[in-house]
Amino acid sequence: MQRVIFDGCAGWLHTGKGDTSALRDTGVVLCAPLGHEAMWAHRAWRHLADQLAAAGVPVLRFDYYGTGDSAGTSAEPDLIARAVVDIAAGAALLRQHGAVENVVLCGLRMGACLAALAAERTRASGLVMLAPVAYGRAYLREMRALHAGWRNSAIPELQPPATPAGDMDVLSFRLPAATVAAIQALRLDTLTAAPAPRVLMLDPGPEQMSPAPALAGQFRALGAQVKLDGFGEYPLMMRSAEFAEVPTRAWVSVVDWMKDVSRAKVFAAAAPLPPVGTLSVDGAIEQPVQLGNGRLFGMLCTPEQSNANTVVIFPNTGGNHHVGDGRIFVELSRRLARHGVAALRLDVSQLGDSAGAARTMNLTAIYSRTARHDVSIAIDGMRARGYRRIVLAGVCSGSFLSLHAALANPAVTGLVLANLVKFRWDAADEAEASDDLRSARVYLAAACKWENWRRLLSGQLDIARIVSATLRRLRHRAREAGTAASTQGSSESAVSDFACGAVRELNRRGVRTDFIYGSSDVGLREARLGFGRQMEAIAAMPDISVRLLPMLDHSLFLVASREAFAEQLLAHVLRVQQAPVRVARAQETPARVVREPSRGNVRPPRPVRAVAQTARGPVAKQKS
Repeated sequence: MQRVIFDGCAGWLHTGKGDTSALRDTGVVLCAPLGHEAMWAHRAWRHLADQLAAAGVPVLRFDYYGTGDSAGTSAEPDLIARAVVDIAAGAALLRQHGAVENVVLCGLRMGACLAALAAERTRASGLVMLAPVAYGRAYLREMRALHAGWRNSAIPELQPPATPAGDMDVLSFRLPAATVAAIQALRLDTLTAAPAPRVLMLDPGPEQMSPAPALAGQFRALGAQVKLDGFGEYPLMMRSAEFAEVPTRAWVSVVDWMKDVSRAKVFAAAAPLPPVGTLSVDGAIEQPVQLGNGRLFGMLCTPEQSNANTVVIFPNTGGNHHVGDGRIFVELSRRLARHGVAALRLDVSQLGDSAGAARTMNLTAIYSRTARHDVSIAIDGMRARGYRRIVLAGVCSGSFLSLHAALANPAVTGLVLANLVKFRWDAADEAEASDDLRSARVYLAAACKWENWRRLLSGQLDIARIVSATLRRLRHRAREAGTAASTQGSSESAVSDFACGAVRELNRRGVRTDFIYGSSDVGLREARLGFGRQMEAIAAMPDISVRLLPMLDHSLFLVASREAFAEQLLAHVLRVQQAPVRVARAQETPARVVREPSRGNVRPPRPVRAVAQTARGPVAKQKS
């Protein structure tokens, strides 16, 4: 797996392995879905590339311009047209450096639609369409329903600023008006020639509502040899990344089909790749780094014009890879670079693009000691590179990893912890984190999809299992509520003892620590168990603060939430950089809980003037 940069796109070349006699003359360009679907499917996409490479098939896996680690922003006006061009450029790179004669395009969801549009341009010998989108208008209807369901169920108490005219929010991603219009215009039924001579199509069904059977008939009529098969594992793959599963049968089908349409390689070896290059983007330089003897992957973003002595490390949030929901860590990294601060977008050893990323994921692994230790290893790696000030900034589970890494590693200078849900992770948490008791976020996302209601009504979903899991969750919450009524419970005491001990240690070391919560976030219960109803336990700790923000949803899906987090982080980094050597400061006003005032429902919180006056980054531009 080698890092590649081409035409502003960042990606990975998975080269064929094993016996050279098994190498194939045909390579695959993976065409990713868009937005949250790309986040959810990242682990499955990574393992499909690995499986194809193990079968001797070179694979290019990459981010379109304006997405993932690539250059550009999500506000690019020609995102869809540019993605088709990017696929063609990727095919050219694969032919040169994968030493393949033929190229197959393999796309998932909207990526399948883009692959079909790019097939003629790339002279593709084959096309793989996984749960394809055939009509942009239908796709947008589904996305609107998904986002509305999340808004109404997860954040009914919040009234975020109105979306700019023509734009469209889909969970943590905002599609600009031009992209919405381009998607709406997409229709594969208008193709007058088969996109490729051979096509594999995997259909999640049910048949009467899926476009796949009609597309298969259309392509056959246009002269293509089409194989249509089922994709029953699709619903288990397309869900929140901490629970998304890697398909088994479907990926075997893709690999076997590729063996059928390719031949053993009989020509010259691949042209060597140039040294892993850096990506220069918007005042920043980005380069991949391997840490912990190659176990961990990170994307290090540094200022283009100056040497930084401060670095911010962003650990993974949940099961997501290092770019973060809504591409938050990419945009923040580049914004920090323009302020002279470096940033590391980290994948712990079991996630994302790390060498040994796991095939399965669950909450126990996300909160594990291994993951906490991985963050500490990254801290040591940044210290070895000469950074004097190291700030950890995490969201939800990323906050948990950051807190524990800071307690274990004295090199940490600052902490920004957004919506921390747990101070500790113990045996009771292990029991509750089973697959049978999935997070409400997973069920919510599933409930917002019409296709899942169709599957339920047709008997394809196990309603007994869903009801059973829901009842277990309700019983758990009832027990939790009963426990909370007793202020002397042992669990609460353990949380309080740990939380108070942790912040006392951080305060003693002078580690500036900012806890940030939405004003109604679920994590506030844990914070009050730890610090008291009025956070009285931290009242005499000058380096510890708890800040409540009125426009902060738990996962930072809202643009206003991401901007609020960005402003808090930039202000925190400025304070860390300006702080002198730690001395006794008994005369200072003790820290206390700060409640940010609500400024109405049409504007996000006001930027921190000292930092935001020079901000020009993508996050800043998203403010209405």
